[in-house]
Parts: sequence; C-alpha cells; structure tokens
Amino acid sequence: MTQTHGRHEVHLRDYLYILRKRRVVSILCFLIVVATSIFLTYKETVIYQAEATILIERENPNVVDFKEVMAFDASSTDYYQTQYQMLESRSLIVSLIEREDLMHDPYFRALGEGRLRRLLRERQSNLPDWLGQFLTKRSITETFEKSMLRIDPIRNTRLVRVSVLHPDPARSAKLTNSLVQLFIQKNLESRFLISSQAVRLLSEQLGELKHAVGIAEDELQNYKEENKLIRIPSLREKDEFIQEAKLELVKIQAEEAKLTRRYLDAHPKLIHIRWQIEALQGKIQEEEAKKLAFSRISVDYAQLEREADSARQTYETLLSRFQQMQSEAKTQASNVLIVDLAHPPLRPSKPRPFLNFIIACFVGFISGLILAFFSEYLDSTVKIPDDIEKGLGLELFGIIPHSPRDKKAPAGGEIFFQSGKPSQAAESFRALRTALLFRLRHVAGCRTLLVTSPNPGEGKSTVSLNLAVAFQQNHLKVLLVDADLRKPKLHTRLGIEAKPGLTEVLEHEASWPDVVRRDIAKDVDFDFMSCGTTSHRPTEVLGSAAMKEFLASAREVYDIIIIDSPPYLAVADVAVICEYADALVIVSRYHRTEKRHLRDIPRRFSMITDDKIGVVINSVSVREKDYYYHQYYYYGYGDSQAKK
Repeated sequence: MTQTHGRHEVHLRDYLYILRKRRVVSILCFLIVVATSIFLTYKETVIYQAEATILIERENPNVVDFKEVMAFDASSTDYYQTQYQMLESRSLIVSLIEREDLMHDPYFRALGEGRLRRLLRERQSNLPDWLGQFLTKRSITETFEKSMLRIDPIRNTRLVRVSVLHPDPARSAKLTNSLVQLFIQKNLESRFLISSQAVRLLSEQLGELKHAVGIAEDELQNYKEENKLIRIPSLREKDEFIQEAKLELVKIQAEEAKLTRRYLDAHPKLIHIRWQIEALQGKIQEEEAKKLAFSRISVDYAQLEREADSARQTYETLLSRFQQMQSEAKTQASNVLIVDLAHPPLRPSKPRPFLNFIIACFVGFISGLILAFFSEYLDSTVKIPDDIEKGLGLELFGIIPHSPRDKKAPAGGEIFFQSGKPSQAAESFRALRTALLFRLRHVAGCRTLLVTSPNPGEGKSTVSLNLAVAFQQNHLKVLLVDADLRKPKLHTRLGIEAKPGLTEVLEHEASWPDVVRRDIAKDVDFDFMSCGTTSHRPTEVLGSAAMKEFLASAREVYDIIIIDSPPYLAVADVAVICEYADALVIVSRYHRTEKRHLRDIPRRFSMITDDKIGVVINSVSVREKDYYYHQYYYYGYGDSQAKK
C-alpha cells in the first residue's frame, strides 16, 4: 500500500542518491578534466626560472644639510615599492632586450605573437572592426614583463628575488644576471645625475653669492670713505667729555644760585658766572649733536657690515658643500648589492606535472559534483515520490519497478503474475490495488478506474493489464476495456484480434456481452473488451450516450471496470471518458515524464475529486538501489527465487 510522505528532511543519503544516479556524468567530467590537464601539461613548454637575490639599502640624498625639512622615514615602504617598479620599468627592459638581443630569441618572439591573437588576426576580415583594435601585438616590454619577469620581495627583509623565465636554463641565468647588473648601473647613473645636477646648481649659486659678497664689501668701504671713518665708535661707549661737562655745569649752576641770593643781577660776578653757564651748555649741546650724528653713522655701518658678513658666511658654507659634492660625484657607491647571482637551475619551474595532476583531480572532482547536482536540477522529469507529492501536490498511488519481460510467458511478458514466480513488479501491483481499493472504499457497487498517461510510451497499457490481473486475484470480477480508439495496443499484447470491440458496441453494431473476451490466457481470468475497428471520430463516439449505456450495463455485472484510455496531452478523449470514472490513475514513467505535464491535472479533470486522482510512477530502475522506493515495494522478496 502506498504511503504519503509528510515532511521530508534533507538527508546525506539524498545527495548520495543524486551522485550515485549521476555517477556516469560525474566520472566522465572528472576524466575529461584530468585528461585535459595531462594533455596540456604534456604540450606545455618546459620553462626554467633562474633566481638572483639583491639587497636594496635605503639612503637619504642630502644635497643641502637641511635635515629637518628634507629627512625621510627609513622604514617607509614607498621607497621599496618604487624600486620594485623600477625593476619592471620600460627603459630597463628595453636596455636588457638590446643588450641580450632578445628580438632574435625564438621563445621571446613566440610570446609576443600569442596563439589566440595570431589565430584571430588571420580571420580578422570576418570579425567586427572594433575587435581588430584588441588584436594588435603586445609591446616587447609588456611581453617580457608579463611572461618572463618575476619580482618577489622577501617578506620583512630588504632582499628581493629577481628571476627570468626561459626554456634554456643557461639563458635564463644570463638574462637574470644582466637585468640585475643593468638595474645597478641605472641606479648609479640616476644617483650620479642627481649629484651632477646638485653640483651644477651649487656652482651657479656660488657665482651669485660671490658677486653679492663683493658688492656688500664695496658698499661698506665706500661708506667709510665718504664719512671719513677711521674708527667707528660703538653706541654703547660712554662719552667722558659730556659727562664731565654736565657735572661742571651742575657745580656752576649751584654757585650761581648762591650768588643770586647775595648779589643783584647786574653784579659782575653774577654776570660772569652766567656767561660760563651758557658757554658750557652750548658746548654740551654741540657734543651731543656730534654724538647723534656718529650714532646714525654707526647704525648704517653696522647694517652694511652684517650684510657683508652674512653673504661671506653663506658663500663659505656653500663653497664647502660644493667641494664635498664634487668629491661625492666622483666616488658614487650603489645602494643595491648582489647577494646571490643567478645560476642555471637543475629543475624546471614549469610545468609541474604532479601539482597539475592533483589540482586537476580536485577540480575534476568538484566539477563532477557540480555537474551532477546541476544535471539533477535541470532534470524536470519524475524521479522521486516528493516530485509528485510535494512538488506537484498530487497523490501517489503506487510505484512500479522496472522488470525485464519474459517473451515466453503469457501475453509476451506483459503480465507479471505468473504462478510460482514472485516478482517485485507483482508485489507493487498488489500494493497499487490495495491503495485503489482504499481510495474507493466509499463507492458502492462497481468501481470504474480510468488509466491514462501524459504521453505515449509511458506504460499505461501495461499498468492497466496487470492491474486487472491484480484485482482478479483478489476474487473480484474485472472488465478491462481498451478505449484507445486511435492507437490500441492491448489486443496485440494479449494476442487476440481487435474486432469486434468497443467501437462496434458504441455504434450499435454489436451488443457488449458478445464482444467481451474471456479465458484470454493462462492465469488471466479477467474479461477483456478490445477497441474494435479504428474510428475516425473517437472523441464523439466515446462521448455518446451509447458509452454511458454500456458502462451502466457493465456496472451491474462487474466489480471493477478498468478503462485504458489514450494519452490526455495528445487527444481530448480522456476528458470525455473521465465523466464516467470513479478514480483516475495517471501513469508517469520514471526519468521520462516531465513534471510540467502533470502540473494542471486537478484543473484538467475537475469532475473527479482530488482524493480520487493519483499518479503511478512506472518502470523505476531497481538497479540504482534507490532508497526512496524501499518503502513502496518489498525489495528482495520478489527476486529471491529467480536469483537461485
């Protein structure tokens, strides 16, 4: 008996089932990836990589000694990143190509051509014009930088590994050493160029400063001559004469005060002392005026003297630095040192067959898994019960395993109920019979089953035939009717004539008890009505009142009437016959019937309640050991004797 699943949790066995079912695709994908990797590794050019190690020291270029303005952080990575880029600079690569004559190297020329670009350029006339702009040859510097040069800084050190790839190990070592030597030479040239420019700049400045010093000294000397200065007194010097004169003036003024109290203003002594006071004051004023004049001269002289001293000091400083820069320019030392020269490698760096094989196995395995699950995702056919029950919301009446036909058995091996030979298929039809009886337990009297399928070749006739035998073995009186008036098959499988049959009954050319066949074959005890003559208007014939009358009469005689109808997607006959059915059995073929063909069954057959419509999955492959179907049929019971 069928079992309706509730909630289905994803289990590891779900994925193992998919992989087992899609094992051919997965294994084929794995083998293709591995074989492709082996082929490409075999066809790949053997490349050697010679490495040289250099040390790049950091050095601040102090052209002028203004360290607080020009100093750099020695731990900064900007300097080293600049050096790495200089190793890949176009000028350095061009110098190496010219020095080593790489333009005539076959390997280098082949890299510049490029197989894909060359192939597309040959067919450029068939390509759009805009695409031709992308098919130009790569520049020689780009070819060398992208395909041959490797710069690998060693982490947390100032060491750098420089290597060049080439099929010839000796050639690879030579190119690497030449590149390192050219880099050191370029570095020295750039440093010498900086020093030379600094020397030239200082030389020009020294000339200007020397001229400025001469002008300042000439102005100072001319000022001394114009003012007839032999010695320039300091502003801070005390004038003793003025000090003594002021003391004397104070004494005389005190004497005048005494005489004023004793004599009149016209007294000769008073007149004389006042004359002395005026004379002394005039002398003091004269001396002070001279002092102020000398102060102005001293200030101007001091300013001229400072300017001359400053120009002389700047000139002497730059002259000293100029002499140092001349010495440094003649004795330049590189801050790049060669730690290890490149030597011809003993083992190639490319290809790496073992690594490629491991990566190919991993990629092939992952690709096989992805392809298996992707194929399963793209496969829209009926595969598991959940496709019917959860995916489409339909009832699953039963599952029929695939069983090989025995041509020597009755009905050409289409009936799986031969006595003495239990089989999985027979047990599955018994389970289907039980499920249908359970569904129709509330139907009184005769039950009418309509068996159809979405498309031809999905096994509806085989299911109808075996279902009739299963009901007959349950001691029920069964009538099997072949209602496929277009392409009937049941009479051929039972080995009888098609005429007379259903067509003759519906067209009133014969009565239905006369056309019913009994005792068809051994162990087949149900009654059978063939299709009869092929009709040119089957839909109208099946929908006539004669069909209704025939079924009404047959219900009084039989317990079960099974109607084998045409595929419902191909013709409209099923929709007509469905009116007379108590239950509808849709036969879908395992891995053949698409789920979209079953999606609108409730709407298409709305005259039958949903609980009376169900699907049978036919021809399930037992060889896959699909655990989904273990609960639907008795796996291992039916074939025990056959295996013996």
